[in-house]
Amino acid sequence: MRYLPIFFLFILLSQFSYGQNKIDSLKLDLNKSEEKDKAYIYYLLAKEVFYKDTYQLISYSKKADSLAERFQIDSIKVNALNLLSYASIHTGKLDDAIAYNKKALDISESKHLNKEKISSHFFKGYLLYATGQSDSSINVLNGAYKEALNSKELEIQLQCLNTIAANHLNQGQYKDALEKFTSAYQLADSLKLYDKLINLSLNIGTTFLYNEELDKAIEYFEKVIANSDTSSISLAYASALNNIGSCHSRMAKHEKALEYFEKALPAHLKMNNKLQIAQVYANLGQSHFFLNNSELASKYLQNAIRLNRKNKSQNHLIVNLILIAKLDISQKKFIQAEYHLDEALELTNKFNINYNKTDLYQTYSSYFTTTKQFRKALEYKQKELYLKDSLFNITRQQQISELQTKFETKQKLVENESLRKDISLNELQIEKQNQNNNYLILLSFIVIILILILLNRARIKKRSIQIIQDQKLELEILNKTKDKFFSIIAHDLRSPFNALIGLSSLLHSSYNNLSDKERKDFINDINTASENAYGLLDNLLTWSIIQQGNIVIQRNEENISALIQECILPLQATAKLKNITINYSDTEKQMVAIDIFSIRTVILNLISNAIKFTHEGGEINLSSEKKGTKTIVSISDNGIGMTQEQIDQLFKIDQGYSTTGTNNETGTGLGLILCQEFVQKNNGQIWIESTKEIGSTFKFSLDTVIA
Repeated sequence: MRYLPIFFLFILLSQFSYGQNKIDSLKLDLNKSEEKDKAYIYYLLAKEVFYKDTYQLISYSKKADSLAERFQIDSIKVNALNLLSYASIHTGKLDDAIAYNKKALDISESKHLNKEKISSHFFKGYLLYATGQSDSSINVLNGAYKEALNSKELEIQLQCLNTIAANHLNQGQYKDALEKFTSAYQLADSLKLYDKLINLSLNIGTTFLYNEELDKAIEYFEKVIANSDTSSISLAYASALNNIGSCHSRMAKHEKALEYFEKALPAHLKMNNKLQIAQVYANLGQSHFFLNNSELASKYLQNAIRLNRKNKSQNHLIVNLILIAKLDISQKKFIQAEYHLDEALELTNKFNINYNKTDLYQTYSSYFTTTKQFRKALEYKQKELYLKDSLFNITRQQQISELQTKFETKQKLVENESLRKDISLNELQIEKQNQNNNYLILLSFIVIILILILLNRARIKKRSIQIIQDQKLELEILNKTKDKFFSIIAHDLRSPFNALIGLSSLLHSSYNNLSDKERKDFINDINTASENAYGLLDNLLTWSIIQQGNIVIQRNEENISALIQECILPLQATAKLKNITINYSDTEKQMVAIDIFSIRTVILNLISNAIKFTHEGGEINLSSEKKGTKTIVSISDNGIGMTQEQIDQLFKIDQGYSTTGTNNETGTGLGLILCQEFVQKNNGQIWIESTKEIGSTFKFSLDTVIA
């Protein structure tokens, strides 16, 4: 065994050299081949870059498909379509993947192409696996595997075994997963498919990771990295980096985990593998969550959820939803937390994805404990413990150990045929010893679990007292804020309505004694007071809806430049009344992830404020600029400006701060509080830069869409 890594390295280096030489040779053949023959050469080139470069895979497969269509070479066309289906899955184009695979199935069945039909069924099963439909995937793959056995199609058998094992891994059936991965490894070894051995080593390591055998998992992942050629980034190499990070994360070494995740992300981005990119985003989000970097955690988790929804990767989406629910609970966003947990549970039950169910139940229990719903908290804690206590989980470690022994024993057979009998006897002894130990281990587990239940009940009771005290303090703060808020509203509502009543009463009683100009002045004053009252009521209602959680933020990719220009138009007339010029500098097309309704409200409010506090003949400048992962929107005026003391009071509901405009325009200050609420709900921040008598600049940040 100690020489095995050296043996792998030698084989893989020679294979890489051979693979590169083969690609160069095929490219030379293209120049001297007839058009019809080029279809097959492009297909061979696509196979060579299958695990290495998704962009080249798409390019070669499309050329093969086009030439096969032109010269009616059905077998090559089917194979090219299946490769395009695989590439589309990993670039997030699920509808294209389904269409390519359906077309491949239709052609292979109508033209009676048996091998291509079996391969098309495999790719259909892989598509179902990639979208988290494990039961359906296993059903399709078992059928393809039987057909491949009957037709002696060994490579398709290998593909089916590997993907069936991956489905079992998603379902938490680690024994079945390792059995299938081991069978696939032996088949790849017998066929001398050394590039496949690296991927299977990665999968076996992943099985140990899921089974919490972290040291063993890291050993396999490091072997994959050592045996990979880093000059040509492969899926296995990038995934091994990500998985080592996951191991360190489970060991609570979150800084170390971040190092590996940050190495894995550019590797997956280079290959444009959307499924893996989403997984790395989720891992980065989890690590930042444990390191209390809430803003970064939320950003990465939202990116992961967005990609996995688009990819329809249900198994990864469940993990993301549980993670963001934990973040929501820590930030006391209980409505969002319950929404994310309920969606995760629905997906878990719908697609029979069970490997994260204990974590889901644990998070539910934490949520209900934090929200003082102790009966439900206890119910989910019992579900969590029951799942952990099941016979499958108790004996799982022994079953995995037996399979690991078998796997490593069969690897040794490759090195030395003469050891077979001794190893077989050793296997039997290990199995017999494991059987004798089962009863003792079972009893130990039961005792440990009973102790844990008692300790957990004591901890819940202690935490309940602390939660009650914390919530009491929180309610006192909320009540004070509410009292101050209604005090502000009562005062500011009374002013415009007093004005309305007084002016209308005076106009009514003195109408015949007033000149036309005086009447118009009264009517103009009544109109101004009405608009102020309406604006205040509108802001009050919007703020109220936000606090109740009834506004749903749905972020999509939007052009911020177009939105800013759209918001400027309705305010041009108001600006012209004060002879104010509004300028917007649009340096480049910026795509951002926003809820367009709420951000439109923010921009309109900030421009209106700028007009209000700018002198006649003044100027307002708007701009949008990309900085890193954020786009910064700025609204600047050369108006009255503010002191630092005034700035500090702007976003506090309990202060009720408001300033009169340059033409004596009035307000409540509630509009800026709405702006802050909406920007934060769009994963951004808002801030102010101002100098008294020189002007103010309001800035807010939004997530830039990564192209």
